[in-house]
Amino acid sequence: MNLKSVATNVILRVALNTFNKNFAIYKDNNEVLTRVHFLNGSINDDVTLMDHPLENGAVITDHEVFNPNKGSLSILLDDEDQSSLAEIDEYFRNGTALTIKAKGEMFPNMVICAKPFEVGADHFNKTVYNLSFRAVQIAQTQYVKMSTDQVKEPKHSSTVNSGQKSAVKQL
Repeated sequence: MNLKSVATNVILRVALNTFNKNFAIYKDNNEVLTRVHFLNGSINDDVTLMDHPLENGAVITDHEVFNPNKGSLSILLDDEDQSSLAEIDEYFRNGTALTIKAKGEMFPNMVICAKPFEVGADHFNKTVYNLSFRAVQIAQTQYVKMSTDQVKEPKHSSTVNSGQKSAVKQL
């Protein structure tokens, strides 16, 4: 490495350590991706307002629907840091629910939905990854036994010997 490259890397390291404290990523309450450097990020926490037009041309808004949080984080990753890259790829491919901390606010159940990267001469031996996240809701289904008098059609009721019944009406 020449002197210019070393000086640039030192300046980047000092600058990145200042910004690195604004963001963190957690999995199961343990901080992960600790060797990446966060450049910047944004979180979109918004709602959709339900508007309805009236006959006289006015519009009323009667309620709001909270949209899933979306976010993006730009990170700087050393080209030689293959373990962090493998960790990001594992979270991306497995749909791992992560928690993103942006300043003091926590955003749980965020899944990496895109991980494009930029290669250029601006950061020498480092690559900028623009990770996109989206909040997911995880539901667990349950099977509840129902007696014949609790269902509309007796053939959908629970019986000991016939196993589970489908909630879909059969034709």
